[in-house]
Amino acid sequence: MTHRLTLIAVAVLVAMSATAAERSGFYIGGDVGQSNWNVSQRDADAWAAGIADIMGTVATVTPDKGELSDTDMTYSLFVGYQFGPYFAIEGGWMDLGNENIKATGTYELDHVSPPTPTTAVGGSYSSHAKFESSGWQISALPMLPLGESFNLFGRLGYYMGDNKVSADFSAQNYNAATPPVAVGAPYAEKFHESDSSGSFLWGAGVSYTWNQRVTARLEYGNVADVAETNGDKTDVERFTLGLVYRFGAVEEAMPVAAAAPAAPVAAVAPAPTKCADADNDGVCDTVDRCPNTPAGDRVGPRGCSCDVTIRTHFAFDSAELTAEDKAELDRVAARLTELEFVDGTATGHTDDVGEEAYNQKLSERRAQAVVDYLAAKGVAAGRITAIGMGETKPLVDNATEEGRAQNRRVTIRRTDCGPAN
Repeated sequence: MTHRLTLIAVAVLVAMSATAAERSGFYIGGDVGQSNWNVSQRDADAWAAGIADIMGTVATVTPDKGELSDTDMTYSLFVGYQFGPYFAIEGGWMDLGNENIKATGTYELDHVSPPTPTTAVGGSYSSHAKFESSGWQISALPMLPLGESFNLFGRLGYYMGDNKVSADFSAQNYNAATPPVAVGAPYAEKFHESDSSGSFLWGAGVSYTWNQRVTARLEYGNVADVAETNGDKTDVERFTLGLVYRFGAVEEAMPVAAAAPAAPVAAVAPAPTKCADADNDGVCDTVDRCPNTPAGDRVGPRGCSCDVTIRTHFAFDSAELTAEDKAELDRVAARLTELEFVDGTATGHTDDVGEEAYNQKLSERRAQAVVDYLAAKGVAAGRITAIGMGETKPLVDNATEEGRAQNRRVTIRRTDCGPAN
Protein backbone atom coordinates (compact mmCIF):
# COMPACT_ATOMS: atom_id res chain seq x y z
CA MET A 1 0.00 0.00 0.00
CA THR A 2 2.90 2.39 0.79
CA HIS A 3 4.33 1.87 -2.71
CA ARG A 4 0.96 2.62 -4.31
CA LEU A 5 0.47 5.83 -2.34
CA THR A 6 3.97 6.97 -3.28
CA LEU A 7 3.26 6.41 -6.97
CA ILE A 8 -0.05 8.28 -6.76
CA ALA A 9 1.67 11.22 -5.02
CA VAL A 10 4.32 11.41 -7.73
CA ALA A 11 1.62 11.38 -10.42
CA VAL A 12 -0.29 14.21 -8.72
CA LEU A 13 2.84 16.37 -8.45
CA VAL A 14 3.64 15.81 -12.10
CA ALA A 15 0.08 16.71 -13.11
CA MET A 16 0.58 20.09 -11.44
CA SER A 17 3.48 20.90 -13.78
CA ALA A 18 2.61 22.09 -17.27
CA THR A 19 1.32 19.37 -23.44
CA ALA A 20 3.86 17.21 -24.98
CA ALA A 21 2.88 14.01 -26.71
CA GLU A 22 5.11 11.12 -27.55
CA ARG A 23 6.10 11.06 -31.22
CA SER A 24 4.35 8.50 -33.44
CA GLY A 25 6.35 5.53 -34.64
CA PHE A 26 8.30 2.53 -33.38
CA TYR A 27 10.33 2.42 -30.17
CA ILE A 28 12.30 0.00 -28.01
CA GLY A 29 12.90 0.03 -24.30
CA GLY A 30 13.55 -1.75 -21.05
CA ASP A 31 12.96 -1.39 -17.34
CA VAL A 32 14.36 -2.74 -14.09
CA GLY A 33 13.13 -2.59 -10.52
CA GLN A 34 11.68 -4.55 -7.61
CA SER A 35 9.04 -7.27 -7.69
CA ASN A 36 6.81 -7.97 -4.70
CA TRP A 37 5.18 -11.41 -4.52
CA ASN A 38 2.14 -10.88 -2.34
CA VAL A 39 2.73 -13.86 -0.06
CA SER A 40 1.86 -13.37 3.60
CA GLN A 41 3.40 -14.94 6.70
CA ARG A 42 0.20 -16.95 6.96
CA ASP A 43 1.01 -18.53 3.59
CA ALA A 44 4.52 -19.39 4.82
CA ASP A 45 3.06 -21.02 7.94
CA ALA A 46 0.52 -22.89 5.81
CA TRP A 47 3.37 -24.26 3.73
CA ALA A 48 5.05 -25.48 6.91
CA ALA A 49 1.85 -27.21 8.05
CA GLY A 50 1.49 -28.78 4.61
CA ILE A 51 4.65 -30.84 5.19
CA ALA A 52 2.39 -33.59 6.53
CA ASP A 53 1.14 -34.21 2.99
CA ILE A 54 4.71 -34.81 1.85
CA MET A 55 5.68 -37.18 4.68
CA GLY A 56 2.50 -39.25 4.60
CA THR A 57 3.17 -41.21 7.82
CA VAL A 58 3.21 -38.14 9.99
CA ALA A 59 0.38 -37.87 12.46
CA THR A 60 1.07 -34.41 13.82
CA VAL A 61 3.24 -31.65 12.38
CA THR A 62 4.20 -28.67 14.53
CA PRO A 63 5.78 -25.78 12.61
CA ASP A 64 8.55 -24.11 14.55
CA LYS A 65 9.26 -21.43 11.99
CA GLY A 66 7.97 -20.27 8.63
CA GLU A 67 9.99 -17.65 6.79
CA LEU A 68 9.45 -15.93 3.46
CA SER A 69 11.38 -13.68 1.12
CA ASP A 70 8.88 -12.19 -1.31
CA THR A 71 10.88 -9.39 -3.00
CA ASP A 72 13.34 -9.75 -5.85
CA MET A 73 14.69 -7.92 -8.92
CA THR A 74 12.43 -7.73 -11.98
CA TYR A 75 13.15 -6.51 -15.50
CA SER A 76 11.59 -6.40 -18.95
CA LEU A 77 12.59 -5.68 -22.57
CA PHE A 78 9.98 -4.49 -25.05
CA VAL A 79 9.18 -3.01 -28.45
CA GLY A 80 6.22 -0.75 -29.16
CA TYR A 81 4.42 1.50 -31.61
CA GLN A 82 2.99 4.93 -30.79
CA PHE A 83 -0.31 5.89 -32.46
CA GLY A 84 -0.39 9.66 -32.06
CA PRO A 85 -0.29 11.38 -28.66
CA TYR A 86 -2.81 9.26 -26.73
CA PHE A 87 -2.25 5.55 -27.43
CA ALA A 88 0.49 2.95 -27.89
CA ILE A 89 0.85 -0.83 -27.95
CA GLU A 90 3.90 -2.80 -26.86
CA GLY A 91 5.04 -6.34 -26.22
CA GLY A 92 8.13 -8.07 -24.94
CA TRP A 93 9.83 -10.31 -22.39
CA MET A 94 9.27 -9.92 -18.65
CA ASP A 95 11.05 -11.56 -15.71
CA LEU A 96 9.17 -11.30 -12.41
CA GLY A 97 11.99 -12.63 -10.22
CA ASN A 98 11.18 -15.16 -7.47
CA GLU A 99 9.95 -15.73 -3.94
CA ASN A 100 11.27 -18.15 -1.32
CA ILE A 101 9.49 -19.91 1.58
CA LYS A 102 11.41 -21.75 4.27
CA ALA A 103 9.84 -23.95 6.95
CA THR A 104 11.20 -25.94 9.90
CA GLY A 105 9.40 -27.89 12.62
CA THR A 106 8.86 -31.19 14.41
CA TYR A 107 6.53 -34.13 13.93
CA GLU A 108 5.15 -37.10 15.92
CA LEU A 109 4.45 -40.57 14.48
CA ASP A 110 1.31 -42.62 15.14
CA HIS A 111 1.70 -45.65 17.47
CA VAL A 112 -0.97 -48.14 18.55
CA SER A 113 0.82 -49.05 21.78
CA PRO A 114 3.37 -47.19 23.89
CA PRO A 115 6.63 -47.24 21.99
CA THR A 116 9.82 -48.87 23.24
CA PRO A 117 12.88 -46.66 23.76
CA THR A 118 14.21 -47.79 20.37
CA THR A 119 11.03 -47.09 18.42
CA ALA A 120 11.00 -44.07 16.13
CA VAL A 121 8.42 -41.68 17.56
CA GLY A 122 9.03 -38.49 15.57
CA GLY A 123 11.68 -36.06 14.52
CA SER A 124 12.45 -32.74 12.91
CA TYR A 125 12.16 -31.48 9.35
CA SER A 126 13.19 -28.56 7.17
CA SER A 127 11.88 -27.40 3.80
CA HIS A 128 12.62 -24.74 1.20
CA ALA A 129 10.32 -23.80 -1.71
CA LYS A 130 11.11 -21.35 -4.51
CA PHE A 131 8.60 -19.85 -6.97
CA GLU A 132 9.73 -17.98 -10.11
CA SER A 133 8.10 -16.72 -13.31
CA SER A 134 9.09 -15.18 -16.65
CA GLY A 135 7.35 -14.91 -20.00
CA TRP A 136 5.88 -12.75 -22.75
CA GLN A 137 3.50 -9.84 -22.38
CA ILE A 138 1.47 -7.64 -24.74
CA SER A 139 -0.16 -4.43 -23.54
CA ALA A 140 -2.19 -1.42 -24.61
CA LEU A 141 -1.04 1.95 -23.18
CA PRO A 142 -3.55 4.83 -23.07
CA MET A 143 -1.73 8.14 -22.49
CA LEU A 144 -2.55 11.59 -21.16
CA PRO A 145 -0.09 14.44 -21.93
CA LEU A 146 0.43 16.64 -18.87
CA GLY A 147 2.94 19.26 -19.93
CA GLU A 148 5.88 20.09 -22.12
CA SER A 149 7.75 16.93 -21.07
CA PHE A 150 5.46 14.76 -18.90
CA ASN A 151 2.82 12.11 -19.70
CA LEU A 152 0.62 9.89 -17.56
CA PHE A 153 -0.01 6.42 -18.97
CA GLY A 154 -1.94 3.28 -18.06
CA ARG A 155 -1.33 -0.34 -18.97
CA LEU A 156 -3.82 -3.13 -19.76
CA GLY A 157 -2.45 -6.39 -21.07
CA TYR A 158 -1.91 -10.13 -20.97
CA TYR A 159 1.04 -12.08 -19.55
CA MET A 160 1.85 -15.64 -20.69
CA GLY A 161 4.29 -16.88 -18.07
CA ASP A 162 6.42 -19.95 -17.49
CA ASN A 163 5.75 -20.48 -13.77
CA LYS A 164 8.15 -22.77 -11.89
CA VAL A 165 8.24 -24.14 -8.36
CA SER A 166 11.12 -26.14 -6.89
CA ALA A 167 11.40 -27.50 -3.36
CA ASP A 168 13.61 -29.65 -1.18
CA PHE A 169 12.57 -31.44 2.01
CA SER A 170 14.54 -33.33 4.62
CA ALA A 171 13.56 -35.11 7.84
CA GLN A 172 15.23 -37.23 10.54
CA ASN A 173 13.46 -39.74 12.82
CA TYR A 174 14.36 -39.97 16.53
CA ASN A 175 13.47 -42.70 19.08
CA ALA A 176 11.73 -42.45 22.43
CA ALA A 177 14.92 -42.74 24.46
CA THR A 178 16.06 -39.96 26.74
CA PRO A 179 17.81 -38.13 25.25
CA PRO A 180 16.39 -39.15 21.84
CA VAL A 181 18.72 -40.77 19.33
CA ALA A 182 18.49 -40.60 15.53
CA VAL A 183 16.89 -43.70 13.98
CA GLY A 184 17.71 -44.71 10.41
CA ALA A 185 19.08 -42.61 7.59
CA PRO A 186 17.82 -39.03 7.04
CA TYR A 187 14.92 -38.73 4.63
CA ALA A 188 15.31 -36.27 1.75
CA GLU A 189 13.19 -35.38 -1.26
CA LYS A 190 13.37 -32.83 -4.07
CA PHE A 191 10.80 -31.95 -6.68
CA HIS A 192 10.31 -29.47 -9.49
CA GLU A 193 7.16 -28.45 -11.33
CA SER A 194 6.38 -25.89 -14.02
CA ASP A 195 3.38 -24.76 -16.02
CA SER A 196 2.55 -22.10 -18.56
CA SER A 197 -0.51 -20.01 -17.86
CA GLY A 198 -1.97 -16.65 -18.83
CA SER A 199 -2.56 -13.78 -16.43
CA PHE A 200 -4.19 -10.35 -16.54
CA LEU A 201 -1.68 -7.49 -16.46
CA TRP A 202 -2.36 -3.88 -15.48
CA GLY A 203 -0.46 -0.84 -14.28
CA ALA A 204 0.07 2.93 -14.44
CA GLY A 205 2.99 5.30 -14.54
CA VAL A 206 4.45 8.65 -15.51
CA SER A 207 7.01 9.39 -18.22
CA TYR A 208 9.44 12.26 -18.76
CA THR A 209 10.73 13.06 -22.27
CA TRP A 210 14.23 14.59 -22.46
CA ASN A 211 14.10 15.02 -26.23
CA GLN A 212 12.23 13.60 -29.18
CA ARG A 213 14.06 10.27 -28.87
CA VAL A 214 14.65 9.40 -25.19
CA THR A 215 11.93 9.01 -22.54
CA ALA A 216 12.22 7.84 -18.91
CA ARG A 217 9.39 5.99 -17.18
CA LEU A 218 8.41 5.37 -13.55
CA GLU A 219 5.78 2.62 -13.39
CA TYR A 220 3.72 0.43 -11.05
CA GLY A 221 2.49 -2.88 -12.50
CA ASN A 222 0.47 -5.87 -11.27
CA VAL A 223 0.43 -9.39 -12.74
CA ALA A 224 -2.49 -11.41 -11.36
CA ASP A 225 -2.52 -15.06 -10.19
CA VAL A 226 1.08 -15.96 -11.00
CA ALA A 227 1.65 -18.60 -8.30
CA GLU A 228 -0.53 -20.72 -6.04
CA THR A 229 0.31 -21.54 -2.40
CA ASN A 230 -2.06 -23.95 -0.67
CA GLY A 231 -4.92 -22.88 -2.89
CA ASP A 232 -4.26 -19.13 -2.59
CA LYS A 233 -3.41 -17.24 -5.80
CA THR A 234 -0.49 -14.81 -5.66
CA ASP A 235 -0.26 -11.48 -7.49
CA VAL A 236 3.14 -10.02 -8.32
CA GLU A 237 3.62 -6.24 -8.11
CA ARG A 238 6.37 -4.45 -10.07
CA PHE A 239 7.94 -1.05 -9.24
CA THR A 240 10.26 -0.13 -12.10
CA LEU A 241 12.29 2.60 -13.76
CA GLY A 242 12.62 2.33 -17.56
CA LEU A 243 14.04 4.01 -20.66
CA VAL A 244 12.50 4.25 -24.14
CA TYR A 245 14.31 5.08 -27.40
CA ARG A 246 12.22 6.23 -30.37
CA PHE A 247 13.05 5.79 -34.04
CA GLY A 248 12.20 7.96 -37.03
CA ALA A 249 12.96 11.51 -38.07
CA VAL A 250 13.61 13.90 -35.22
CA GLU A 251 11.67 16.74 -36.83
CA GLU A 252 8.34 16.24 -38.47
CA ALA A 253 8.14 17.73 -41.96
CA MET A 254 5.49 20.38 -42.13
CA PRO A 255 3.95 21.80 -45.31
CA VAL A 256 5.00 25.39 -45.99
CA ALA A 257 2.08 27.61 -46.83
CA ALA A 258 2.40 29.93 -49.77
CA ALA A 259 2.66 33.63 -49.09
CA ALA A 260 -0.71 35.25 -48.68
CA PRO A 261 -1.83 36.94 -51.91
CA ALA A 262 -1.80 40.68 -51.89
CA ALA A 263 -5.19 42.25 -51.53
CA PRO A 264 -6.33 44.53 -54.35
CA VAL A 265 -5.59 48.08 -53.34
CA ALA A 266 -5.96 51.49 -54.81
CA ALA A 267 -2.91 52.73 -56.65
CA VAL A 268 -0.66 55.10 -54.74
CA ALA A 269 -1.04 58.63 -55.99
CA PRO A 270 1.77 59.48 -58.44
CA ALA A 271 4.41 62.00 -57.48
CA PRO A 272 3.50 65.60 -58.24
CA THR A 273 6.29 65.85 -60.77
CA LYS A 274 6.58 63.21 -63.42
CA CYS A 275 9.51 60.81 -63.00
CA ALA A 276 10.66 57.48 -64.29
CA ASP A 277 8.71 54.64 -62.61
CA ALA A 278 9.51 51.31 -64.32
CA ASP A 279 7.23 49.15 -62.14
CA ASN A 280 4.37 51.72 -61.97
CA ASP A 281 4.13 51.58 -58.19
CA GLY A 282 4.09 55.36 -57.76
CA VAL A 283 7.65 55.59 -56.45
CA CYS A 284 10.32 57.17 -58.64
CA ASP A 285 13.06 54.85 -59.80
CA THR A 286 15.66 57.16 -58.23
CA VAL A 287 14.44 56.25 -54.69
CA ASP A 288 12.75 52.90 -55.40
CA ARG A 289 14.61 50.23 -53.41
CA CYS A 290 12.38 47.47 -54.82
CA PRO A 291 12.23 48.25 -58.57
CA ASN A 292 10.34 45.06 -59.53
CA THR A 293 7.30 45.25 -57.23
CA PRO A 294 4.38 43.11 -58.57
CA ALA A 295 1.59 45.14 -60.11
CA GLY A 296 -1.13 46.12 -57.63
CA ASP A 297 1.01 45.72 -54.50
CA ARG A 298 0.64 48.35 -51.79
CA VAL A 299 4.10 49.88 -51.29
CA GLY A 300 5.91 52.01 -48.75
CA PRO A 301 7.85 55.26 -49.37
CA ARG A 302 10.85 53.30 -50.72
CA GLY A 303 8.77 51.30 -53.20
CA CYS A 304 8.81 47.93 -51.35
CA SER A 305 5.68 45.81 -50.89
CA CYS A 306 3.89 46.27 -47.56
CA ASP A 307 1.59 43.24 -47.53
CA VAL A 308 4.00 40.35 -48.01
CA THR A 309 3.38 37.64 -45.41
CA ILE A 310 5.98 34.99 -44.56
CA ARG A 311 5.09 32.01 -42.36
CA THR A 312 7.21 29.46 -40.52
CA HIS A 313 5.84 26.16 -39.21
CA PHE A 314 6.65 24.02 -36.20
CA ALA A 315 6.38 20.42 -35.03
CA PHE A 316 3.87 19.60 -32.29
CA ASP A 317 4.76 21.20 -28.93
CA SER A 318 8.02 22.55 -30.35
CA ALA A 319 9.59 25.98 -30.75
CA GLU A 320 12.47 24.59 -32.84
CA LEU A 321 12.80 26.00 -36.37
CA THR A 322 12.84 23.43 -39.17
CA ALA A 323 15.45 23.39 -41.90
CA GLU A 324 12.86 24.79 -44.34
CA ASP A 325 12.02 27.61 -41.92
CA LYS A 326 15.69 28.54 -41.52
CA ALA A 327 16.21 28.62 -45.29
CA GLU A 328 13.23 30.97 -45.68
CA LEU A 329 14.40 33.16 -42.78
CA ASP A 330 17.90 33.35 -44.29
CA ARG A 331 16.32 34.92 -47.39
CA VAL A 332 14.25 37.28 -45.22
CA ALA A 333 17.27 38.26 -43.10
CA ALA A 334 19.30 39.12 -46.16
CA ARG A 335 16.51 41.35 -47.46
CA LEU A 336 15.90 43.00 -44.07
CA THR A 337 19.60 43.74 -43.73
CA GLU A 338 19.54 45.42 -47.15
CA LEU A 339 16.30 47.31 -46.42
CA GLU A 340 17.35 48.75 -43.07
CA PHE A 341 14.26 50.98 -42.92
CA VAL A 342 11.83 48.03 -42.68
CA ASP A 343 10.33 47.11 -39.28
CA GLY A 344 7.82 44.40 -38.44
CA THR A 345 6.30 41.86 -36.05
CA ALA A 346 6.74 38.11 -35.61
CA THR A 347 3.46 36.70 -34.30
CA GLY A 348 3.44 33.16 -32.89
CA HIS A 349 0.46 30.79 -32.93
CA THR A 350 -0.35 27.23 -31.72
CA ASP A 351 -3.00 24.60 -32.33
CA ASP A 352 -5.65 23.98 -29.63
CA VAL A 353 -4.12 20.85 -28.07
CA GLY A 354 -3.29 21.47 -24.40
CA GLU A 355 -4.01 24.15 -21.82
CA GLU A 356 -4.66 27.68 -23.10
CA ALA A 357 -2.10 29.25 -20.73
CA TYR A 358 0.59 26.80 -21.80
CA ASN A 359 -0.15 27.41 -25.50
CA GLN A 360 0.14 31.18 -24.95
CA LYS A 361 3.67 30.68 -23.61
CA LEU A 362 4.51 28.29 -26.44
CA SER A 363 3.39 30.84 -29.06
CA GLU A 364 5.60 33.49 -27.45
CA ARG A 365 8.58 31.10 -27.51
CA ARG A 366 7.99 30.40 -31.21
CA ALA A 367 7.86 34.09 -32.06
CA GLN A 368 10.99 34.76 -30.03
CA ALA A 369 12.79 31.88 -31.81
CA VAL A 370 12.20 33.65 -35.13
CA VAL A 371 13.31 37.04 -33.75
CA ASP A 372 16.45 35.48 -32.24
CA TYR A 373 17.30 33.72 -35.51
CA LEU A 374 16.96 36.96 -37.51
CA ALA A 375 19.09 38.77 -34.92
CA ALA A 376 21.77 36.11 -35.30
CA LYS A 377 21.71 36.81 -39.04
CA GLY A 378 22.36 40.53 -38.55
CA VAL A 379 18.87 42.05 -38.23
CA ALA A 380 19.23 44.74 -35.57
CA ALA A 381 17.46 44.21 -32.25
CA GLY A 382 14.15 46.00 -31.97
CA ARG A 383 13.30 45.95 -35.67
CA ILE A 384 11.19 42.80 -35.33
CA THR A 385 8.90 42.50 -32.27
CA ALA A 386 7.85 39.08 -30.92
CA ILE A 387 4.13 38.64 -30.15
CA GLY A 388 2.28 35.51 -28.95
CA MET A 389 -1.37 34.85 -29.79
CA GLY A 390 -1.63 31.32 -28.34
CA GLU A 391 -4.46 29.28 -29.88
CA THR A 392 -6.80 32.25 -30.42
CA LYS A 393 -6.16 32.92 -34.14
CA PRO A 394 -6.28 29.61 -36.08
CA LEU A 395 -5.89 29.73 -39.85
CA VAL A 396 -8.01 26.61 -40.32
CA ASP A 397 -10.08 24.19 -38.23
CA ASN A 398 -8.06 22.29 -35.60
CA ALA A 399 -10.14 19.13 -36.10
CA THR A 400 -7.49 17.40 -38.27
CA GLU A 401 -3.74 16.88 -37.92
CA GLU A 402 -3.20 18.77 -41.20
CA GLY A 403 -5.18 21.71 -39.85
CA ARG A 404 -3.32 21.72 -36.55
CA ALA A 405 0.00 21.63 -38.43
CA GLN A 406 -0.95 24.78 -40.39
CA ASN A 407 -1.96 26.54 -37.18
CA ARG A 408 1.46 25.93 -35.53
CA ARG A 409 3.16 28.94 -37.14
CA VAL A 410 4.87 32.30 -36.86
CA THR A 411 3.82 35.07 -39.24
CA ILE A 412 6.17 37.98 -40.09
CA ARG A 413 4.58 41.24 -41.30
CA ARG A 414 5.85 44.77 -41.95
CA THR A 415 4.62 47.51 -39.62
CA ASP A 416 6.29 50.57 -41.15
CA CYS A 417 3.65 51.02 -43.90
CA GLY A 418 0.68 51.83 -41.73
CA PRO A 419 -2.53 49.74 -41.53
CA ALA A 420 -3.35 47.33 -44.37
CA ASN A 421 -6.27 48.09 -46.61
